[in-house]
Order: sequence, then structure tokens, then C-alpha cells
Amino acid sequence: GKLKRACSEAGVVLVFDEVYTGFRLAPGGAQEYFGVQADIVCYGKTLGGGLPVGAVCGPSHLMARTDPSKPLRVAYVVGTFAAHPVVMETMAAFLRWLEAPGTPAKYDGARARVARWVADTNAALAAEDLPLRVASYATVWTMLFQRPGRYHWMLQYYLRDEGVQLSWVGTGRLNFSLDWEEAHFEALRAKLLAACRRMRDDGWWWADERGNAAIKWQLAQELLQAATARVTLWWWRAVFGRLYRWSAVITRTI
Repeated sequence: GKLKRACSEAGVVLVFDEVYTGFRLAPGGAQEYFGVQADIVCYGKTLGGGLPVGAVCGPSHLMARTDPSKPLRVAYVVGTFAAHPVVMETMAAFLRWLEAPGTPAKYDGARARVARWVADTNAALAAEDLPLRVASYATVWTMLFQRPGRYHWMLQYYLRDEGVQLSWVGTGRLNFSLDWEEAHFEALRAKLLAACRRMRDDGWWWADERGNAAIKWQLAQELLQAATARVTLWWWRAVFGRLYRWSAVITRTI
């Protein structure tokens, strides 16, 4: 791709952090999914079958521990659990599974099931006029709110009450496992719809006709008021604290 050509022409090493995307988007990770061959790739505990491990892969001229021009310069790689036999075996088992002939079909099947779930779930949400949609790429998915609101964060608690425990990580990315079947997707859709209905019926998705800018402005005003109140409280505490110390000095003097 263009990124790889630009890096090669500029003499820049292209590094992919595949700790998250490696083995999730495709058997070959983001490199396979986007069609880009990186120079160095980093992997995490997925490679270890869930056990803690890190791996850096690349060509010999980039991974060499010594500098050809200065043979005594050695790059040390140390770690408390480096080459732990249990982790090495789980890595070997995972790589054997990854290279098995039937593994690509499992990825294809999972992507197809997720795509159907997204389409069916969005149709159900739209049919009930619920202000939420879901989106995905491969087995990674997320939720997208369709109108401005101050209380979208409440949805995670309704979902938890329905039995769906979310792990919000930065951008709100969520993951499906490869072993999810249609019954699992249907159960999740039912719980998601139930949580959204409760969110709507309890009044947390009231429509604010002023729009997103007005909501942000109101929030900014409230934050400013709260900050002002804290500063005022701090100032009065400082004043009364000083008056108390002065009164103590005067009392001792008298």
C-alpha cells in the first residue's frame, strides 16, 4: 500500500503494534486485513493463548542483537519470565491452531455472523426508534448514539442489569469471540434492546431540541460553576483559618 511505499522510500521502519489487532482481524492480523506488510510487528498475550507474553518479530537485519559496525555493542533482552516453558507451550499450541487448514474458515464464519448481527440489530433499533446503532469491522464492534444526550453513559448500567458486562477501553471497542454462535448473538441483541427500552422509558433519552452545541455549552457552564464554588470554598477556608490563627496569637499575647 501507499503507507509501505512511503516508508520504504523515506528509509523509515514501519512498525505495527498488533497487541490488540494481531490474530483478531484476521489470522495475519491488521497486516492481512489491510494488505500492508510491516517491517516490525509486536504481539501480546493472544499469541500466548491468553498467558502473559510479548513478542517482537521482524527481519534479521532489524532484529539482530549486535551492531555490524560495532561488534561489542549488544542489545540485551531480559525478563523475569522470558522463555517460560508453560508460555512457550501455549504459544506453540496457538500457532498450530492458527496454521491448521480449517482456521481461515472460522474467521470468515465469525465475520459473517457479526455482519448479520449488526444488520439485524440496527434494523430492530430503528424499528423501535431507539437512538442507538452498532457498527463493526471483523469481530470488533462498538455502539454509536444517534442524537445528542447528556446521559448516554447510563446505558452501560442498564446493560449490566440485563446481564451484559461491558469493558470500556478508551474508544469503547468491544470484541466477539470466534466461538460465538447464532444463539449467543440473539441473546445479546435481546438484552441490548431491553436495556435501550428501559433507558428510553425511564426518561434518560429525552430529546433536546437545542442540539449538541447547546448541551456542551450548558455542561461547560455547570463545570465552571462547580469550579467557582470549590475556589470560593477554598478562599473562605483560608480566610477563616488565618483569622483563627490570629485570634490564637492575640489570646496568647493578652
